[in-house]
Amino acid sequence: MMALAELRLLPPHALRPTEEIVPARVGEVIALILEQQAWTQPICVERDTLAVLDGHHRLMAAMQLGLTRVPVRLYDYAAVQLSSWRPDVMPTREEVLGRGLSGSLFPPKTTRHIFAREERLEIALRSLVP
Repeated sequence: MMALAELRLLPPHALRPTEEIVPARVGEVIALILEQQAWTQPICVERDTLAVLDGHHRLMAAMQLGLTRVPVRLYDYAAVQLSSWRPDVMPTREEVLGRGLSGSLFPPKTTRHIFAREERLEIALRSLVP
């Protein structure tokens, strides 16, 4: 059974991306956040390195919106299932963490992480800015 993750508010610049983003998708995410005036899906990160496992577009949206903190779920990577969206690539946990630490990112939509189901979240956008 997968363990539930700790939820924290962290500064976006502290998180370490592991994949590139699709710029047009960031615009869609920003529009959705502004429409809802809320953050509803935390960014999923590995707890020790703060490597982003899921939520690269949300992270970039937060940075572009000037948010000073974002909801983040911190995971023990051993409790997260790792696969790939790409049939020709099968990344390892070590490669994913290495990409986050080195800044040498995977192409968009390479890694696929499967997490335990968590309860829904809604944090007012105004509480995430100075």
